[in-house]
Amino acid sequence: MTTTPQAPEGGAATGLQVTGNEQERFTRSMTALFHPKRVAIVGATPRPGFAFNIHRLLLNNGYEGEVFGVTPRHQEVLGCPCYPTLDAIPGSVDLAMVVVPSTLVLDVLGQAERAGVGAVNIITSGFGEQSDDEAHQRQEQIRAFARRTGIRVVGPNCLGIISTPAKMVAKSGAYANVRRGPIGIVFQSGLLAYSAVIPPLEREFGYTYVVTTGNEADLDATDFMRYCVEDDETQVVGCFIEQFRDPQKLLRVAEMAAERRKPLVVLKVGRSDAGKRAAQAHTGSLVGSDAIADAIMRQYGIVRVYNLDEMIETLAVFHAKRLPNGPGVGTIFVSGGACGLVADLSQDLGVSLPALAPETVAKLMPVIPEYGTVGNPLDTTGQAATQPEIMEGSLVAMAEDPNIHTVIYGQAYPSRVDLTTPVGEVLRTMPERYPDKNFFIMSLVTGRVQDGRRYDQDPVEPTMKWDGVPFLQGVENGLRAVRSLIRYADFQRTRAQSVVGRQQSGADSARAEQARALVAAANGKPLVERTAKDLLTLYGIPVTRERLATNADEAARAAREIGYPVALKIESPDIAHKTEAGGVLLNVADEGAVRVGFETVIANAWKYNPEAQLGGVLVQEMVTGGRELILGMTQDPVYGPAVAVGLGGIFVEVLKDVALGVPPLTEHDSRAMLARLRGAAILEGARGAAPADTDAVVNILGTFSQLCLDLRDVISEIDINPLLVFDRGMGARVVDCLIVPGTNGAA
Repeated sequence: MTTTPQAPEGGAATGLQVTGNEQERFTRSMTALFHPKRVAIVGATPRPGFAFNIHRLLLNNGYEGEVFGVTPRHQEVLGCPCYPTLDAIPGSVDLAMVVVPSTLVLDVLGQAERAGVGAVNIITSGFGEQSDDEAHQRQEQIRAFARRTGIRVVGPNCLGIISTPAKMVAKSGAYANVRRGPIGIVFQSGLLAYSAVIPPLEREFGYTYVVTTGNEADLDATDFMRYCVEDDETQVVGCFIEQFRDPQKLLRVAEMAAERRKPLVVLKVGRSDAGKRAAQAHTGSLVGSDAIADAIMRQYGIVRVYNLDEMIETLAVFHAKRLPNGPGVGTIFVSGGACGLVADLSQDLGVSLPALAPETVAKLMPVIPEYGTVGNPLDTTGQAATQPEIMEGSLVAMAEDPNIHTVIYGQAYPSRVDLTTPVGEVLRTMPERYPDKNFFIMSLVTGRVQDGRRYDQDPVEPTMKWDGVPFLQGVENGLRAVRSLIRYADFQRTRAQSVVGRQQSGADSARAEQARALVAAANGKPLVERTAKDLLTLYGIPVTRERLATNADEAARAAREIGYPVALKIESPDIAHKTEAGGVLLNVADEGAVRVGFETVIANAWKYNPEAQLGGVLVQEMVTGGRELILGMTQDPVYGPAVAVGLGGIFVEVLKDVALGVPPLTEHDSRAMLARLRGAAILEGARGAAPADTDAVVNILGTFSQLCLDLRDVISEIDINPLLVFDRGMGARVVDCLIVPGTNGAA
């Protein structure tokens, strides 16, 4: 990854669609936080603790601005002059680091306002993460302060900031030598930031900015993600997230990051019930559905990882100079055992190790010793370490294979490569010889990086950096990282289509108003099936033919017009689940059966709910054949509406085979959702069956997602079950639909 140091000002926020004034205010606040010329430590003390550590690290890491202490107890701390209050410092400061008891923080903020401080970072705990009302009130007062004054606040309950361009380490921890480089770190957890930043320093990772956001009373993680994306020097951003507080802002930042080809690598917790409780307890934030968060990240190109080691390897892999041109990965090891391990893990993780092309095999056969294995993974045997012709022949053959886009050279353990050794001399030439391919070094395990010693000889030119070749540690997380890089490359290739699709999708105001009127007319009750289908029809979603009958004669006449057999269904806003009430009869074959069935359905409904308002009986065509799908919308309290699609019957009831997406859905989004279903082969035509009309389903998903957006503030739930999908070219049809308004008219 190539980086060019630039001035601290952020660029234009095209993806955010912000005004010039907002961008100017944002840049001014971020400059005060990450490029301050004067810093105050409020709560300065010579005693060890957070304030002392931040103060000491600020001075010891080369910060060139002025540093002041704020405390009434000392004239100076660590050689810096102290003042009793912030507003007593001559000329004010750009950044105030606040480390005082929580009950004193609001008084400090008053001083900051009087002094005209540029920005405030509150390290102190004792706010929204606590369960008592007073602590929560203090946090709300911080939020109100920031809104009223325009002075932006980081925290509370965090550990500080690092800005290598400003040579500023204003963060508690063992940050002795933080290198400058292309990685931005935005963590809602202060402790976990240690894990992501300190160990990789040995691997020569470099960072632009590191920020821990804590409770996010004002600025949140997406604000700092935005700043890193706008920053020319930052090329990849690693984030630890317990909860996204403003999903719409996240989407705007994700679009900007995708436009600038800057990956957002996110470790988000809260997948388990215990994880949700821990996240809420830590930050005091409402935690939304992880499945919906996952869908958002997938659709918008956010790279999700699941542990800190995977995050570190993924940040490493995005140091590559280019994105892969395809999914094919070729691996080279000097051990058959390592090849077997890599083959198994690649299959488990969905990393494609394609069979070598015949011409590649022909090139390798005379190169690999006969006790090696020509294949993918490729076992070169230990002879490759001393015979450069084996290593060169292997790398060249892999790089020239048309099905291989990424080549991995394996190590037994983490080690620098001595570029003067036979292996090193070959490796160093490969990126230049094959500029359209990606090359990685990957060790089987993690651990301390060895110096590149070969046998008993000291290395001459040991390195972990040359020509954009990332070094990865640990085969499982290394392969996960390579998979993320490949998926991100695929996302970028298809992104143009998705962007156009989202730009073209939009509300038809007249149609939306008609739909809202249908919902409002239900007076807070679930829409009867007939009305729900009328609403779907407004959006061009095909439904079954049906008539409402209020007596047996009307039912018989409707059945003759529709054609036998028919289905009979009770219509009542007070009976949402008609089958449970005995309100559904299927395959009613003749007029006599229709007349008897009408009376039976009415009687069953009265028995089920004597207070129910009955509108009559719906006479509906019987639709046969096709594959059953379910399609629905649910409202998440944090993320808003989400669309779910799955195969019906056992697939959804037992296997929970459902794919989620967030509206608006483009054609690419919809096809990707169908492809993620474990039962996708059934739609494609398994065991000789004709393929289903997935094009029709894709069209329905797109229009349905717009419906969900149009009605997101008046609908809490939509359940289409089943959506019958016929053979290719024959379309699809909604058989039953339930639409539930939101509480008090809003979801």
